[in-house]
Amino acid sequence: MVVIERPRTAPILLLIPLVGLLAAQLVVLSYIQASLTAKSLPLLFTPFAAFSGILVILNMPLRDPAMPSKGISAVYTTSTGELRTPEDNITPFQFMTVSWMAPLIKKGTAKNINDEDVWDLGYEFKHARLHSAFRVLQGTVFRRLLQANGIDVVRTTILALIQLAASMFQSLL
Repeated sequence: MVVIERPRTAPILLLIPLVGLLAAQLVVLSYIQASLTAKSLPLLFTPFAAFSGILVILNMPLRDPAMPSKGISAVYTTSTGELRTPEDNITPFQFMTVSWMAPLIKKGTAKNINDEDVWDLGYEFKHARLHSAFRVLQGTVFRRLLQANGIDVVRTTILALIQLAASMFQSLL
């Protein structure tokens, strides 16, 4: 799908089958009794391909790179109130690890943070944009909320499920 469609942004929903495929193939590999030979090479290829796909998706941008990035702070640069948050221009891996917050955290450990030390809100969270987009939608309040914020709900849910699976896996070890 990624090769044929060639998406410019991270296909987050593709992570679900890739993670499932990786987990299933690792289970299969764990039950192999004999030593690995040339005949078992296809068994090694599938988890490698799934893991590679996961890495590629986690390092793709969340936002279309063709969109203008004027006014957005570059990732890992010092925070300032004059620019929008780098959250508008990050990858899923940076989003999950919150690594783009490092400059702000570093500044906060050195001094008290003021309004001018913090990035401006990202485009998706600007009040005027959210208000006008919400007013245009039709239906019940719940339906309008889901339409306006559906992708955020999906993204947050998927990341929470990954975090839950990782913590359960860690507790098993």
